[in-house]
Amino acid sequence: MKKLILSLGAVVFLAACGAAGDTTPPPVLEQPPVIDETYQGGNLTLIEGLPFATASFTPGTFIATAPSLQDAPLTVSVSFSEDQITDIHVVDHSDSTYGSGWFFRAYPAVADQIFVQQSTQGLDAFVGATITKTAIISAVEDAIVQAGANPADLTPQLATAPLPGDKFRPGFYEVTVPVNTMNIYGEPLQEGDTRMLYSEEQDMIVRVSVGRNYFHVNVGSALVHGETALTAADTAILGGTWGGWFFRQMAHHQINDTQSLNVDTNVGATKSASAIVWAVEQALLQAGGDPSQLTPISGTRYTVNPSSPDARFLLPGYYTVTVDGAQGPIELTVTVDRNTIRRITANEQSETPAYWEQVWPAIRDYIYEEQTTHILDEVDTFVGATVSAEAVIEAVRQALQEAGESNENNW
Repeated sequence: MKKLILSLGAVVFLAACGAAGDTTPPPVLEQPPVIDETYQGGNLTLIEGLPFATASFTPGTFIATAPSLQDAPLTVSVSFSEDQITDIHVVDHSDSTYGSGWFFRAYPAVADQIFVQQSTQGLDAFVGATITKTAIISAVEDAIVQAGANPADLTPQLATAPLPGDKFRPGFYEVTVPVNTMNIYGEPLQEGDTRMLYSEEQDMIVRVSVGRNYFHVNVGSALVHGETALTAADTAILGGTWGGWFFRQMAHHQINDTQSLNVDTNVGATKSASAIVWAVEQALLQAGGDPSQLTPISGTRYTVNPSSPDARFLLPGYYTVTVDGAQGPIELTVTVDRNTIRRITANEQSETPAYWEQVWPAIRDYIYEEQTTHILDEVDTFVGATVSAEAVIEAVRQALQEAGESNENNW
């Protein structure tokens, strides 16, 4: 802060001279050059708690582009004061934000880590989206050059806590959930307790990319169970029960969507889901955050697959719906992933047992296996139980609507 103190002292000195009758006009301060005048996000002032960089910059906001996934351009906007990188944002890209959100494995964690340590050197290695990470680093280094500095001259500054106003210290955090040591609540395992992990042989390893205010549980296809070792750099999660994979996906996606740990772990793979929640909590604590203070956000940052824009796209979660049956209300809970119906359970119903036992498993299994509720033409095969069958179908459709799917062709 030495330069800032000297500047303030100079202002006070000039003001005192003026009060004594000095007629020398004050110096005219040049406005810092803003390369992209349409960009309004740049911060050119000193950031509280942020260290000075180990090089000087030409103040301004600079735009730079680097090739990313499939050589598509990724564009960043980087703002500088004389002493600090004061703002970094990816303003345009074509990387994946659908499904498990590969783009969010690298952003904002990479950009925020550069911002906090005032350097592109020595970033944490694992990301699970290496091409995106490399593009962000390359584009930011281009902007640094435009601002008159050499990226190699910027020594990483150590951050031991989140910046004032931030939730986390950005970085990439790996947490191991050990087998046979904890119960489902993350407490020491006692005789008679339910183990946190279903497996008795393999630890679970969870990786979390953390930005200054956002985080992402790295969910990928490299989910392994058994004796397979952790070998791939982008392997996201190991351990747990393979049979529960479909359901534990729900925990990942809910955490990422809500940016909180306030998720329902009763998903058919309760142990694995609870282990993931515990591991993410530990990662956020390592990042200096307070998981208990995270308020769930609404909506999602994730988008539909651009190659299948009309495909089903859902907010993962558990949707409970009540509809009228033949003998009274029927309450169902429908579990959905990003685009898949994972489970349909009946919570309450008072239908005639003989009719319900005929209708329920057949309709439930058909919807699950075919991933559609468009089976009204076949309902007539359930003679004498049409109302019950139509009620189940209507409940699932309402659940899909609540999950955000407005296209009835995808119900």
